[in-house]
Amino acid sequence: MMSLADGLAYSKNTLTAQVMQRVGPDKVIRLAQALGVRQSKLEAVPALALGTSPVSLKEMVSAYATLADAGRFREPQLITRIEDRQGKRIAEFSAVPPETTLPADTAYTLIDTLRGVIDRGTGRAIRSRYGIRADVAGKTGTTQDNTDGWFILAHPQLVAGAWVGFNDGRITLRSDYWGQGAHSALPIVGEFLQQALRERLIDAKARFTPPQNAGMLSSLLQRIHGWLPEIFPAESAPQATPRRPDPMPEASPAIEDFTAQSAPESASAPLSADPPTPAESMPAPAPAATSAPAAAGQSTPP
Repeated sequence: MMSLADGLAYSKNTLTAQVMQRVGPDKVIRLAQALGVRQSKLEAVPALALGTSPVSLKEMVSAYATLADAGRFREPQLITRIEDRQGKRIAEFSAVPPETTLPADTAYTLIDTLRGVIDRGTGRAIRSRYGIRADVAGKTGTTQDNTDGWFILAHPQLVAGAWVGFNDGRITLRSDYWGQGAHSALPIVGEFLQQALRERLIDAKARFTPPQNAGMLSSLLQRIHGWLPEIFPAESAPQATPRRPDPMPEASPAIEDFTAQSAPESASAPLSADPPTPAESMPAPAPAATSAPAAAGQSTPP
């Protein structure tokens, strides 16, 4: 027996498949669409839990941003304003009001569960390799036959994701090592967030806040979670690169990076435009601050 939290942390596909069997593909699709997967077509089959339906990187980051923003979906916005060379504002585009699609306590429970991926699971390199101690949650992903690698990371003020793969699905990342999102996509997001924290573009002390009605226990757990990185500092990055089973494929993979802001209305963290459906699970967030609405990323992976 294993808890769902551990199943997500260690990417155990069998648990994800069991959840899909219990609730059914139709409910999973409705939830994914509510969170932000609204353009990609999701097939109502049990294998959907293993990442068989292509989803764009923009939609995945939007879905995780909905979770990070207490269940409120915000349509990603690429352009916020246009200025001339003198800085005179020519046009400005206001963000669409947020749409509440998930109860705040449910969204917080999912974020709290996905913290385990970073603290002890497949995404722990965020702590050990990149030394990020901020309150973050995320998920690694690998599609069938090592075709794609994914990683999404949610911070209270910023959500970032990366997809690594090939435009031709017949070309794969060759091995189980490179096929894992923890080895292909995570480093892209890890370095990006590391730089954002170093430049103080986002607040390293920001925390995901439990809903007001979550009770004293949730608040206490939140405070304990905030103390843990200070009590147990992240390990330093290894000096030697571990041996990789197989070399990278000869063809160069396409890499996509997309970030979307998930700050509350009063915050103003900068945005960058530079993933999943992770194979391990359905996405369980992209709001925008008033001063910098979310930027839309490119492309649709194979």
